[in-house]
Amino acid sequence: MPLEETPQPAPAESPSPAGEVPMETPPSESAPAPAEAAPAPETAQLPTPTAQMGRSEPLPPEPEPIEHAPEPPSSAAPVQTGILHATRDILMKARVVIQDRKRKKRDKIMAALNTKNKITNDEVEKLLHVSDATATRYLSALEREGKIRQEGKTGTGVVYMRV
Repeated sequence: MPLEETPQPAPAESPSPAGEVPMETPPSESAPAPAEAAPAPETAQLPTPTAQMGRSEPLPPEPEPIEHAPEPPSSAAPVQTGILHATRDILMKARVVIQDRKRKKRDKIMAALNTKNKITNDEVEKLLHVSDATATRYLSALEREGKIRQEGKTGTGVVYMRV
């Protein structure tokens, strides 16, 4: 009994790039012919890898789902606050150290005034190893505190005396 060849429907394919001709598989005599072909879905789907696709034809990348970063736990705020408090404490300690150093230098000026009755800006510069402007600031601070008073207005005639 001779087998009759029945025409097989061509598989549904997406359009191929120009110049490529889709290969058809010859009907096999040993394989039985399908009684009914499943209807091809008509939705626009991405091509799936098949034996008929060329190797140089890249597959389209699958879009990755975008995940939003989870909200940090509410404990993140105390950590930041803790850092701010620690920084503030360090700055306060540094200010205290600086003010203590300035107080010691002013005390040194007062000790020099106890041995002498007068002191000049130049003598304070040499005593404390500071600049002219810094020596003037120390003497002005002592004057504002009421511990010393300035004699003379400007120049080399200015001396500071204990009150």
